[in-house]
Amino acid sequence: MQIEFIIVLTSLIAGATAGWRIQTVDDLLRNRNKCVKILELEDAFEEEFEGLFEFSDLDSAKCMIKCIMNRMGLFNDKRGPHVGRLVKQMKFASASSTKDIRSEIVNCVNQNTAIDPEARCERAYALYQCIQNSNLIQLQSPNGRT
Repeated sequence: MQIEFIIVLTSLIAGATAGWRIQTVDDLLRNRNKCVKILELEDAFEEEFEGLFEFSDLDSAKCMIKCIMNRMGLFNDKRGPHVGRLVKQMKFASASSTKDIRSEIVNCVNQNTAIDPEARCERAYALYQCIQNSNLIQLQSPNGRT
């Protein structure tokens, strides 16, 4: 299930530009590596990140998620989550219907309303955790079956 989430997250984080596109695992890895440098986490990286895509609840890990999601165009510091792009990214790797995906994403976004809007890292991390814990991550095989 972790690999499926990685693919979905990669798709979610797509472009922060007007030419947004669904992101690949390579895009995710590239953005993750850039965020390590941007946030100056090279020294703490091994300790704070349990696995390639496993993030602790430390502040630095939360800000890493926000950075990745920002770079992929899935989260904006001023507006929060980009629901339409999140839905498209999830649909890329999910067997669920677009309607079900949108409903789950909106549910995750709504759960974040209790978090201070200025706590951007916390909001992005909570969204990440909610999506990761959802049952949307059911990859389709090439022939369309789960």
